[in-house]
Amino acid sequence: MRALLKEHEYANAHVTIDTSDWYIDNRLKARLKADHKAQIGPYRRFYLDHIWGRATFYDGLAQSLFGHSIDHTILLHHRLTTGLFLDDMLSMFRNRGWRLTDAKTAFASPVFALEPNVLPAGQSLVWSLAKADGRFEKLLRYPGEDGDYETQKMGAARL
Repeated sequence: MRALLKEHEYANAHVTIDTSDWYIDNRLKARLKADHKAQIGPYRRFYLDHIWGRATFYDGLAQSLFGHSIDHTILLHHRLTTGLFLDDMLSMFRNRGWRLTDAKTAFASPVFALEPNVLPAGQSLVWSLAKADGRFEKLLRYPGEDGDYETQKMGAARL
């Protein structure tokens, strides 16, 4: 696949921070379908906490791998939660000291040219680099992100 991409002058748009935003979105939509007057505030809080938790996890891996933070790219799906909470998420990152950058700048980093040869493939670039490194096996779950990880937490929060 990598050879095919290069042959056609395509590049992989790596994600460094993976999320389960789609799962939170599914739960919110199910709640709104059952009760169109349901409060979305608790979902907002859960969403922001989830995104922050995943961002700090993947940034911690990057710091362990490279000795410093990197410019990150985050996987967000085109969903209701993104439409509702994207501004809040961006503000959260700014308020917590993160610098926002565009994709062109992030992808110019040499980190994005790395091609870890690991299986399973398809995870965050940082996850794959940590897997290839071999020191982080106990920290890496597979799949990196999945709704199963959020089910119990969301149930406990009655979401």
